[in-house]
Amino acid sequence: METNQYMEMFLDESREHLQSLNDGLLSLENDPEDLSVLNEIFRNAHTLKGMSATMGYTKTAELTHDMENLLDMLRKEQLKVSSEIIDVIFKCVDSLQEMVENIGNGESEDLVDVSDLVRMVNAIAKGESVQQEGPEASGGAAAAPAAASGMPEGCELNDTDMLVIKEAKNSGLIPYWVHVEIADTCLLKSARSYMVMNVLDELGDVIKSIPPAQDLEQEKFDHSFDVCLVTDADAKKVEEGVTAISEICGVKVTEINLEEAPKEAPAPVVAPKPAAQAAAPAAAPKAAAPAAKPAAKASANNAKHDKKAHVAGQSVRVDIEKLDTLMNLVGELVTNKVRLEQIGMTHRLTELTETLEQMDRVTTDLQSVVMKVRMVPVSQVFNRFPRMVRDLAKELNKDINLTIEGEDTELDRTVIDEIGDPLMHLLRNSLDHGVEHPDEREAKGKPRTGEVGLIARHEGNNVVIMVTDDGSGINADKIRNKAVEKGMISRDEADALPDADAVRLIFLPGFSTAEQITDVSGRGVGMDVVRSKIESLGGHVDVETKIDEGSVFKIKLPLTLAIIQAMLVKVQDEMYAIPLGSIDSTINITPDDIKTVQNKEVIVIRGQIIPITRLNEVLSVPRGKEATDEDDIFVVVVHVGDHKIGIVVDNLIGQQEIVIKTLGKLLSGLKMLAGATILGDGHVAMILDVSALM
Repeated sequence: METNQYMEMFLDESREHLQSLNDGLLSLENDPEDLSVLNEIFRNAHTLKGMSATMGYTKTAELTHDMENLLDMLRKEQLKVSSEIIDVIFKCVDSLQEMVENIGNGESEDLVDVSDLVRMVNAIAKGESVQQEGPEASGGAAAAPAAASGMPEGCELNDTDMLVIKEAKNSGLIPYWVHVEIADTCLLKSARSYMVMNVLDELGDVIKSIPPAQDLEQEKFDHSFDVCLVTDADAKKVEEGVTAISEICGVKVTEINLEEAPKEAPAPVVAPKPAAQAAAPAAAPKAAAPAAKPAAKASANNAKHDKKAHVAGQSVRVDIEKLDTLMNLVGELVTNKVRLEQIGMTHRLTELTETLEQMDRVTTDLQSVVMKVRMVPVSQVFNRFPRMVRDLAKELNKDINLTIEGEDTELDRTVIDEIGDPLMHLLRNSLDHGVEHPDEREAKGKPRTGEVGLIARHEGNNVVIMVTDDGSGINADKIRNKAVEKGMISRDEADALPDADAVRLIFLPGFSTAEQITDVSGRGVGMDVVRSKIESLGGHVDVETKIDEGSVFKIKLPLTLAIIQAMLVKVQDEMYAIPLGSIDSTINITPDDIKTVQNKEVIVIRGQIIPITRLNEVLSVPRGKEATDEDDIFVVVVHVGDHKIGIVVDNLIGQQEIVIKTLGKLLSGLKMLAGATILGDGHVAMILDVSALM
């Protein structure tokens, strides 16, 4: 059978079943007695097994079969649901996820070693208890540390790395760990790491780098990194090659010696439990299903939602590129509709005007339908977080209850694709910095279980997403002191900052209050990434906090980034568009209304002092010969969050629906401009980036 034609369908459906397995296991962990959830998990596993076997992926099918046997024993109450069993099944799902992604990338499913995981599953099925040694004990490629010596402390090899090294040694190559130190004065660490990688690639094959190559490119490391290299060159040649690069202040090359391990290492199990205990369905609930102490428990609302989510609806899979093409065609239609309206008004063509009224209704309906087709529920992003919160809570040894609300709220697909990382950073921040340890919460008179919320809702033409927690809150004084310590602001500036503005300093690049760097936080990347990403989407992020009561991070996003309402303004002969969602008001003032405060022009509106900026000066638009002291001055008051500014323009043209076009690579770096649009008369108008004018 020709399977290539079914590959996309197999990958899409496999990912859906794996997500359903994750959701179901989280619900089962919360309510071990819910047989309907267990049956749903079993059905997903059974379907995934059949699909894998049909496509010829035997290893994926075999692991799913072993997991299915274990789930069947739980269904028949031959075993009782426990945190130990849940953890092992989660590891099976992780390995299956990795295998499916490997298949999708054109690689072999055999790259994932599941032998230890299969032994664990079979041991539990026989009534034995698996002794796990920590969160790293995984059935995937990142299993137990490989047996090898000569490696720096903290550097480990997984089974795949070991296999490659063994093959290399059999071919006469030598494996080395190369530790590289970059000078503290180096300003371009990523460039130096790139040069080191190039030299090592010329000498041999790079097997692994710590941190990974992506982190090296983004400078997410201190001043040293490690590389695993196999080469036919000697250690001295490797060292000389790297040392020749400028600003490299230290290189240590160590040969890796593989230690022979037993061919059949038994699964780490303890003595079998009595068979009666394994098959006793009438055991007390507390003993039968002990909850994992530091774990994220799904709320009752989420459990209900999970059951609804598994009901298949009538739908058709459509390629994303086709949706983008359809959106572009509708955009062109809107542009030409506006052009026809202008022609009808200019030449006073009654028949054309009447026809355009009908055309306007049709294009508006068509645009609405296309926009709805592009709309995707935020649940597509939210669904990945319960599992992440559960695992991170266990790692941090905290009790966390994650509550999700408004997951049916819809956003444009282009926005959905981009908000995953910012939300992940905010959730990790709440778990690590916000929610206290259970003992600390108890000492404050709080419940031992911390509450973290992920909430989405509509507000006009925007969607608001909030990440909440009932933790310790953000101490404004601590933020001020840390900012001064890092040299971001002076002590006088810090003391003059109100608490609300001081808390917002956490969004500055490189800012972190963590006392030590961990896998979760402390490197000073995260919150600034959140702000820059959200603002690039035309949104805004803010934070509200109270000491010992918790924090609320609020993200405000536009519903769509394709077609928006805008105010057209004119500066000399040039036309500009200001997104309507950013406009607070438009006013006429006289030159006498403009005051000067600290050498800056301001106006007073309803008792509020608002700074103004002249658009012709900001964009360097040359003034004409006409007089510049007009009696009436047009000001568009815009806002980003709580900050307002008045933009002085020559004329207000009016409100219009515009289609946003990107500026392309050549103009993509321009500040002040968020894009461009084609007007009805064929002219191009630039769209102003309001946040850049602040």
